[in-house]
Amino acid sequence: MFLTPVADSGKLRFAITAGGGGAEQRIEAAPLPTGQWAHVAVAQGTGTAVLYVGGREVGRNTAVTVELVHFGNHLRAGYLGRSRYPDPYLKAAFDDFRVYGRTLSGNEVATLPRN
Repeated sequence: MFLTPVADSGKLRFAITAGGGGAEQRIEAAPLPTGQWAHVAVAQGTGTAVLYVGGREVGRNTAVTVELVHFGNHLRAGYLGRSRYPDPYLKAAFDDFRVYGRTLSGNEVATLPRN
């Protein structure tokens, strides 16, 4: 699982896989703004993953079959701001990182604190 600011496509990408790069289930969106804070969230569950930037939905994949629950306590790699590939690293800071035990709705994501 990873979130990278600039994938090989030149776009922001969230991806999760249980079978390597060829089996990625992903969402792509326009690159993050530069020189300013950006609130990024991914809500995933029941076959759908939604990517949000600034509280607004920017991408959706309704065919996600891999979820964190499938890994149990054996998640081998999770990355924020980079991928397992030679994509550029995020040159920024993280202010907050949260994992919820359920899938947040779009309205809940929109009301999360954003600095």
